[in-house]
Amino acid sequence: MIVCSVMESERNQGRTKATRNRLSLVVLLLVGIVTQTAFAKTIRIGVAQTVIEPTLQKNREKLCSFIDQAGDAGCQIVIFPEGALYWPDIATHKPTKAQLDSAIAQIGRKADAEDVYTIFGVGYRETDAEPYTNRGVVFDLDGRRILFYKKNAEVPRSFDVHGVPSNLVICSDRGYLEHSDLPCLVQGSQVIIDISGGHGGDDGRPDLRWIRYRPWALRTGAYVIVSNPVHDDVDFMGHSPWGGGSAVIRPDGAIQAGRTYEKDTLIVEEIDVSLATRAEARRRRNHSLFKSFWDMGKELLAGENTAAVPQIGPLSSARRDIKIAAAQILCTSDINENAAKITAYIRRAAAQGADIVVSPELAVTGSKPEGIRAANRSVLDIALDRIRHEADNQNIYVIVGMPYFVDGRRMNCAFVIGDDGGIRTRYAQIVAKRADLFRGGTSTKAIWFELKGVHSIVTIGDDASSVEIADLAASRGMYLHFHIANEAYSSVEQAKLARQRNLLMLMYAKFGAVVNAAIPADMSDTSASAGGMSMIVSREGGHNRPAPAGLEYYLPYQTSIVKCAGSTETMIVAERSTSARNELDLTRNWRNRNRKSRARSGWYEWIEKGALLINEDVRSAPAD
Repeated sequence: MIVCSVMESERNQGRTKATRNRLSLVVLLLVGIVTQTAFAKTIRIGVAQTVIEPTLQKNREKLCSFIDQAGDAGCQIVIFPEGALYWPDIATHKPTKAQLDSAIAQIGRKADAEDVYTIFGVGYRETDAEPYTNRGVVFDLDGRRILFYKKNAEVPRSFDVHGVPSNLVICSDRGYLEHSDLPCLVQGSQVIIDISGGHGGDDGRPDLRWIRYRPWALRTGAYVIVSNPVHDDVDFMGHSPWGGGSAVIRPDGAIQAGRTYEKDTLIVEEIDVSLATRAEARRRRNHSLFKSFWDMGKELLAGENTAAVPQIGPLSSARRDIKIAAAQILCTSDINENAAKITAYIRRAAAQGADIVVSPELAVTGSKPEGIRAANRSVLDIALDRIRHEADNQNIYVIVGMPYFVDGRRMNCAFVIGDDGGIRTRYAQIVAKRADLFRGGTSTKAIWFELKGVHSIVTIGDDASSVEIADLAASRGMYLHFHIANEAYSSVEQAKLARQRNLLMLMYAKFGAVVNAAIPADMSDTSASAGGMSMIVSREGGHNRPAPAGLEYYLPYQTSIVKCAGSTETMIVAERSTSARNELDLTRNWRNRNRKSRARSGWYEWIEKGALLINEDVRSAPAD
């Protein structure tokens, strides 16, 4: 543990500030010269991963010491965990409001002395008679408090760090779109900061570590930074130590720097803000299917009134046992061969009593451009009829991925075929990034179907970068989610990130599957070096609840893995009993109870608007 003398450090504040001011004048002159030839802007960041002490005084001293250390390292911003100044759950030490205010003010003076933006969490009380509430604090480099927001109750405004738009969330607030993604999409945040207090970047096993953060950076094109404390006791899953996982995540989802359980350590990194292009944020922001949703969110962030939204009730599903078969097929460029293989897996799944069998994206043609271009409407219809006929014969639902022509335009589609061979829906991928091959879909209504009375959706490939699809579908009452992919991975890290992105997409469903194509073995004519790792997943357990039985891997705040495939061709099967409602729907979701509170006025209506948009068509093609 780092120990400091706060009084000695504060005596040097005036001298330190004066010296820094003189240096700043020189730096400003140099910057004026440098920026004429260089466009990249860097920020030096310090991320403190602390052990939270049992008293306010000890934590204040620790924060002051780390601010000194960050200043000495040339950091322009230093970030501490949720509750770093005072942890609200500590029962043996209960500081008064005056004591808390004094400690917070001292942190502000230290930020001023070191010329460093300072971000930390604190358990705060408005009066000594009131309970502690969880707050996030931001001081600028002059020690002015520019943000002081209440977790789960308020939506904080964005702020600038040396001219770089940034926003702050506290731990579970990352589950609200208005906290996590909206500021980046509509206010230009290039740096997203999450101060967490427990299970932040620590998800137990290396391939799932930082699952909340890596896909978050990827889907926004911004830096995501997490500061999380280390705990020495045993958590509800039996882990000790637990917590940790502080990290700096680049806009491409790569880990620039991270720590696991190292105690009282400071990560110092320079981030190149020019890399935070927000390309994905802009794409999502301007997509015609969701633009009015993001527009309303922008108005709410600005404190503007918005138009009334029609009230809707969430969907209710049938209660029944659902068995899913995920067919991780090796797809070639031979359509007849692929169709034969798909029908063989339909028979195999039916023999095991599955209600639905799911094949990968572009399973009929493979993913090679030449194979896709060679497939005309007639050839595709013949293959589709074979699959429909087998679904009818075997009395099983089927999801099959294939290109298809809609109004003369090729689209990347998922067909959902009923157990009678009828087409329940034909969904055209909304996020169609292969613009040379596919036009983007124009319907969110098409993602929906019922599987024996259970409300379900299907998504494809890069749709996983738009979590609003699944989030809003859950608000409407979606219970099952099937995501099909045909993804090629060039490295182990790329495979990990893709797996995390796909798994995170399904966190809003109660039960579902991610189905990818298998990795080629000895075949020379293959569609792509796809990555396998198909998963059947289920959202179970939760806060302070140990792992339920029957899971391959438990993620209490995500969707857990029931069963997972390797890389080769195979089929996995799992079953769960459904209930009438997804507890993340409009009326049961705990987030919506908070959204309805006075401090968050308008945000429930915003999600309600999104739940309406997730079942609509548009006439024009979505903007790229």
